[in-house]
Amino acid sequence: MKRICPNPMPWHDVFRRLTEYTRGRSCIPPSPPTPLILAGWAYSNDVEKMRRWIETVDWATSNGCPDLVEVPDEDFYCVEEPTSYAVGPLGGPMYRPWDFEGKDYPQAGEFAEHLDALRSRWRNIVGPELALVSQPLAFTGAKARRLLVRTDEDARPPWGSWSHLSAVESERRSFTRFRASINNAIAPHEVDHVDFTTEGNAEQGDAPDGASRRR
Repeated sequence: MKRICPNPMPWHDVFRRLTEYTRGRSCIPPSPPTPLILAGWAYSNDVEKMRRWIETVDWATSNGCPDLVEVPDEDFYCVEEPTSYAVGPLGGPMYRPWDFEGKDYPQAGEFAEHLDALRSRWRNIVGPELALVSQPLAFTGAKARRLLVRTDEDARPPWGSWSHLSAVESERRSFTRFRASINNAIAPHEVDHVDFTTEGNAEQGDAPDGASRRR
């Protein structure tokens, strides 16, 4: 696990200590770097968080108070794979620069090719555990940018459930990797949403960002 930065509350405490330290002292720069917490946490990726924390440690060191940025290991935010993608307007990943250009509608033959590719390679694309409890069914939506996947209702995906994302950030990212793996397999076509359904169900319900559940 790679250490990124302190979790929001410990980071806030560090910033408070550093701010108090500046009173009556001539620090350069005058104020410590602003912590990426609250909205800053939601709209920044791991690389940006790490850089801001390094800036904070460097500020404290150059201004003679390195002890004020000491944080216990258990208060650190750590991940296996730091994210570096641009964060979108809803706090999720943007796989490409934000734009409003219309997307071409794929030819009918391409749908069949992409679906065959997903079905034949599903185990390699999503992993053996998810492959046992899910299966791609069809592309849907006005421009076929949704993928309908049949699932085992009793199974629990690594991101939480078929209808909601976990509150644990590292678990939520497993859904991001799931969708990215699908898009890598069908490139240059992409899906923006994944709909999950069980056999015999047709009504769509709540969903995680970029995914939905049909019951």
